[in-house]
Amino acid sequence: MSVPTVANASGAGVAPGMGEGTPIQTTGQTSPYVLNVAKYLRDNKQLKRRTGLLNNKDDIDFFRYKRFVRALLSDEYKKKQANPKNELLPINSEEEAGKLFIQLILGRLLLPVEKLHYKDVKAIKGWKPNKQKPTLKPTQKAALEPNAYYAWIYQKPNPYIVLYGLLTLAAVFTIILFPLWPAFMRRGVWYLSMGVLGLLGLLFATAIVRLIIFVITYLVLPQAFWLFPNLFEDCGFFESFQPAYGWAEPAGAKKKKKGKKGKKNAFGDIGDKLGAVIDAHVKEQEGEASASGAQASSTQPKKRAVTLEEVEDN
Repeated sequence: MSVPTVANASGAGVAPGMGEGTPIQTTGQTSPYVLNVAKYLRDNKQLKRRTGLLNNKDDIDFFRYKRFVRALLSDEYKKKQANPKNELLPINSEEEAGKLFIQLILGRLLLPVEKLHYKDVKAIKGWKPNKQKPTLKPTQKAALEPNAYYAWIYQKPNPYIVLYGLLTLAAVFTIILFPLWPAFMRRGVWYLSMGVLGLLGLLFATAIVRLIIFVITYLVLPQAFWLFPNLFEDCGFFESFQPAYGWAEPAGAKKKKKGKKGKKNAFGDIGDKLGAVIDAHVKEQEGEASASGAQASSTQPKKRAVTLEEVEDN
């Protein structure tokens, strides 16, 4: 991993012995107290974290440095830190918050990133701007500035991972020890597997029979007959078998629908007649306007060009 540098124009928040632009070596070794702070801040609402696309492909949560400082100097953090069980470090100033922030970078818990604008993303070959998620690019300069962006590398451990592991192990041993199961349990599993295979076979047989019936009726009758017409439609299980049968639309009806240019009026014949009268009246007015040399009103709406602008979050 490349070595980032810490830079701060005011010098605030820089650890002792680290000046502006001083390179720092990431070790991956994190103090338990620093890790506790990372656990507290990972999903903290005060960070107002957002989801971006790292290198225009991977989702990653990021925030601004000023939100980090506010969260550590808040009354909520002081209450949590006052409880010895939480084992949180005391933070009383922005300088102490900056020193702790550097420890998070040293432990590879945070990654300094740069938020790219729309035109910058389009300029990179193979990258496409995303309207929902901003594009982020890693940077080597870890600036302790209010509007500097940082992304979380640290992920909180899943509290149920141990339970999932034990359940998986129990399931594996249960399958391996199948010969040692009681006779009634093995008999029940056999009946259950036969029932599932029977249902699958019945489904395949139904599909073959309905296809044969459709082909025969398509060649003989004016309309083809479908058995369970919704069997393979995108619907629920019970809806797939409703209705039990149906007739396919004749080929002539499909051609007529394709030949229609306008949409069907919801009011039937009355609506069609009314629409024809309105169209004739509009054409008559347009003919009179063109004959008199009248110009179109300036109040008519004009098309405007669509522009994309990026709004910085506060």
